Amino acid sequence: MEETLKQYLNEYYRGFTGFELEHIEDFTKCLKEYKKFNLEEYEISHLDKDMLFPPGDIKIGVRDARTTKGSNIYKDILMDIAIFTMKMGGENVKRILETILLENSQASTTTQDGVTADKEKGAITNKEEGATTNKEEEEQKKYEFLRHYLLLFYKDFKGFEIHHLDDFTNAMRKNSRVNLAEYESTYMERDLIFQPGEMGEGIINGKRKKGNDIIKDNLMDIATFTMKMAADTTKKLLEIVFETLQKRLREKNAAVEELQKTKNELNSTRAKCNEYKEKIDNLEKEKKMAEERIKKLENDVLNLKNSEKNTSTNKKP
Repeated sequence: MEETLKQYLNEYYRGFTGFELEHIEDFTKCLKEYKKFNLEEYEISHLDKDMLFPPGDIKIGVRDARTTKGSNIYKDILMDIAIFTMKMGGENVKRILETILLENSQASTTTQDGVTADKEKGAITNKEEGATTNKEEEEQKKYEFLRHYLLLFYKDFKGFEIHHLDDFTNAMRKNSRVNLAEYESTYMERDLIFQPGEMGEGIINGKRKKGNDIIKDNLMDIATFTMKMAADTTKKLLEIVFETLQKRLREKNAAVEELQKTKNELNSTRAKCNEYKEKIDNLEKEKKMAEERIKKLENDVLNLKNSEKNTSTNKKP
């Protein structure tokens, strides 16, 4: 299980490749110029449309409802980059879940007598019963599955601003940084991919020297913390997904075994029926042959009687 989780978490982190080079400067520039960051437009430009929430926000208590946006530019932009990172993480998780669904579907698709998996038409047709599940129903199930787990993913960030934002804001104001290694150890389980306080060089700009730009450092720190917090949530979700899919697979296998048992019984009954039918056919043939013999004998008797009658008539004077 751990190796499988590592495989998918590596895939999750790959979705953040180039994050610092592509995004940190945009947030840094606004903060240095003391300008409001237009997160809504930024999301529309850089992310797919989220299944649950509109661009620029996650409306389940991630932000502190008591805070008036615009009153503290440091808090606003730190929270903006955290929200953006969460949404990007949501995209990565969605892709992983779609991959798992596809792999699970391919693994469990079995073609048996009387059952045809029709991928092109998006339906499973039982030839004996004529039952079909159309593509629209399958897509709806997929949508509900993804929506359910993405909502669980985002719910894990509830209270993020209340619990974490001041720590990063205060560090930035003091021209210092949060001790990310200790901070991660306090608020999440150990990451399966990266050591506490560390992030892959494909995600951070490994060529940039830390300490020269405290604003960039803090923005990347809160983004890193958010990525890892999201990874921790993703790991827990994947464990639930695997357990759920395994349970469904066991149930499906049990149903298939029961179906196979019924099919074997049906085949056995069908074989006996064929055997009885063959016996009946043979008896019918024997009956027909017997009837033909009887008819022939009756004709022979009739012919014999006629012959005797003719002989008797010829002997009379």
